[in-house]
Amino acid sequence: MVPTQHLYCREGTSFGCGSNDRPNHIWEYLPEWYKMLVIKPGIGHTPFFLLFILYFNRMRYNTLTVLPFVALIGKSLATPVKRSQVNGITSDAATFAQSSFDYVIVGGGTAGLVLAARLTEDSAVSVGVIEAGEPRFDDLNVDTPAYLGQALFNPLYDWVYETVPQTTLNGRSVPLNLGKMIGGSSALNFMIWQRGSQGDYDNWSQLGIDGGWDWAGLLPYFEKTENVTSGPLDTPYNFTERAGSGFGEGNSGPIAVSYNNFYSTLEGPYAQSLLSLGVPENADPDNGDTTGLFNSAASVDVQTGNRTYSGRNYLLPNVGRSNLAVLVGAQATKIQFSQDGGNATATGVQFTSGGTNYTVSADKEVILSTGSLRTPQLLELSGIGDEARLSALGIPVVVANSDVGENLQDHQTLNSGFLLVDPDIPTIDTLFSNASFAATQMEQYLTDHTGFFTYTPSALSFHPLQQFWTDDELDAALAQLQTEIAQTNVSSFISKQFQLQIDNIKQGQVAQMELLFVAGVLGASSNDQQNFVDMSNFASRPFSRGSVHINTTDPLAYPQIDTAYLQYTFDKQVLIKGAQVTRNLSQTAPLSNFVSSPLSPSANVTTDQDFENYIIENVGTEWHQVGTASLGPFGEGGVVASDLIVYGTSNLRVVDASIMPMQIGAHIQATVYAIAEKAADIIKAAQ
Repeated sequence: MVPTQHLYCREGTSFGCGSNDRPNHIWEYLPEWYKMLVIKPGIGHTPFFLLFILYFNRMRYNTLTVLPFVALIGKSLATPVKRSQVNGITSDAATFAQSSFDYVIVGGGTAGLVLAARLTEDSAVSVGVIEAGEPRFDDLNVDTPAYLGQALFNPLYDWVYETVPQTTLNGRSVPLNLGKMIGGSSALNFMIWQRGSQGDYDNWSQLGIDGGWDWAGLLPYFEKTENVTSGPLDTPYNFTERAGSGFGEGNSGPIAVSYNNFYSTLEGPYAQSLLSLGVPENADPDNGDTTGLFNSAASVDVQTGNRTYSGRNYLLPNVGRSNLAVLVGAQATKIQFSQDGGNATATGVQFTSGGTNYTVSADKEVILSTGSLRTPQLLELSGIGDEARLSALGIPVVVANSDVGENLQDHQTLNSGFLLVDPDIPTIDTLFSNASFAATQMEQYLTDHTGFFTYTPSALSFHPLQQFWTDDELDAALAQLQTEIAQTNVSSFISKQFQLQIDNIKQGQVAQMELLFVAGVLGASSNDQQNFVDMSNFASRPFSRGSVHINTTDPLAYPQIDTAYLQYTFDKQVLIKGAQVTRNLSQTAPLSNFVSSPLSPSANVTTDQDFENYIIENVGTEWHQVGTASLGPFGEGGVVASDLIVYGTSNLRVVDASIMPMQIGAHIQATVYAIAEKAADIIKAAQ
């Protein structure tokens, strides 16, 4: 729009608005290139323009004096002046909102900080990150591996979500933990580092998803993110080759990955008992086959003994870049769009900080990296979702897509605790119950970065169901599953997933169940002189499908999360079998020599029905929610296309675990990093 006359004219002068021999304003005298600069939003050339007016007026249109000044201004504007730019980690929301960014990333967690680091490798690209949490660098609850679980339920680190009451769990709500700090859940999780099986990722491509979203397409990005130090040969597992020495391990990525330098007295007996049940060993689970018992890697730096995560290893080395700003203590509330026919264009993000609302503009793209529980909430608050749901809340519909927030999948978890015979065997709990032992271990940890404070769970095993089920048991369970599916109104997208899952189960090549051993009680800090161990089992590829939706326009309210745990009897049966296997393990030599009795479930829990009742009262999350903004064809389950652009928009992307269309039989941390690395290359290629 042409500037209005009164901005540039003064009454009572020859340069006045009513002059008969002068133009009504000087707009006609300005070159076209300068007009375009003045009317372009956000350039901020008003001071130059006012100087031009004053000089023009004083010289009374003397062409010889005006033209040199125009040339001077033209030279000064040859390089556009950006708005004020903040950089580094900041809590200055006002300056951040006034800054100029090409990309605005919502969420400074696992994926978001990978993107921030990779995109700002180009100094001509500016990135602003909005993170609700704060930095927790040099915090023992984050850095120290043996403190795994200590930050759970602490609002300084954790969003502390919970599900809606679950009808399948007698109305019980299940707590869901999600990292709320720089680094997100990569700073809160249990540091287990693994890839899924090849079949896990190849399933995605069979859902109509192209663009290299399969094992072959992701493998280079697994390698790109990691720097693996192979493990020692002398371990309780007695494998014939070093863990982490196989083909395809990354050795130059930002995330340092290592293997335990310390094992408790109990890993060896546990492994021997498990192998005696016919479970094979797997010295190289990163080769596309995760089945069997293996010595798990962890996101721990062998040089420091500390956790590695996106905040420390992607952000900190690059935080001094002038083109990168990370705003902390700020929560995104809505994505702004412009729409002039065709797809909607994301123009910025509204956020709140310190009780004040702001908006920051994005010149190129907005990227959501807030995870499977928050990303669908932001999409719906911004007008992308089921039309009926949004209209009922009075939210203008920008893109109608009923698949937003659907397809929620989560690994279902059951922990079994066992009392040890010897109360003096060191476990994680001993670090909290024995002050002198803890002091000695802390000195070792701080001095040479070894010992019990560097401990992470390493005894992992993944199993096809044929390992523990008879053919008749499996056939009967699958027949009941297919009957229940037929009675359920599932979408064609989920129906395709179910068929792939059933085929995988029958083939017996992709893990369906996980067992994990911990020398201590997960997340506990007991002063009790008794000693315990945890043996957990997980339904690795459940059929249950839940959802995440809003039920209010309040952006600070938590979404309605329905995990639909145990929606199908089959998922319950997998957990029952896993609990029975861990009970059997505790009674199998040599582990049985160390275990006194089952603690939870108690020794009185013996029958299938007993275990089922216990599971209903105790099943929980493994913190691996995926699928709520899924890759896939539009109208057939997809929220994002293969380039991660949200359907119906031109420049809004999602980069986090919510794009995973199907759950994998593995801990998802490494996969989320690989997704983010791949996304960074996709975005760079589109620039």
